[in-house]
Amino acid sequence: MKTILLILLALANVAWGAPFLVCDAVPAQAQTNLNVVQYVITGLSTTPITTQAMINADGSQQLHYDLSAVANGSYTVTAAAVNGLGLEGPFSDPFIFTVGLPTKPTGLRISPT
Repeated sequence: MKTILLILLALANVAWGAPFLVCDAVPAQAQTNLNVVQYVITGLSTTPITTQAMINADGSQQLHYDLSAVANGSYTVTAAAVNGLGLEGPFSDPFIFTVGLPTKPTGLRISPT
C-alpha cells in the first residue's frame, strides 16, 4: 500500500496541465551553445513571453508551453528559438487557435420532429 501511495505522489509531481503549444523538436547540436535554450512566444499577451525549451531524452529541444492558464479567446501566435549564445532565430509563421470557445454549429436545417 505504501508503494502505491509513493508512486501516485511521484506521478502527481510530474503532472502537467493541458493543452500545450508545441513545435517540432530541434536536433541536438555538437556545439552545445548552439542548442535552443528558450523560446519567445508572441500573441498570448501584450508582451512577448519567454519560456525555457523542453529537453527531450534524445537531447533534442522543443517548445512545450502550457496553455491551461490562458484566457478563453482566439489567438494568433508566433514563436522564435533562442540558442545558448543568446541569438534569436526568425519567428515562425502565425498559428491561429481558439481556447474555451465552442466551434460554430454545422448542419443547420429544418426538422419535422
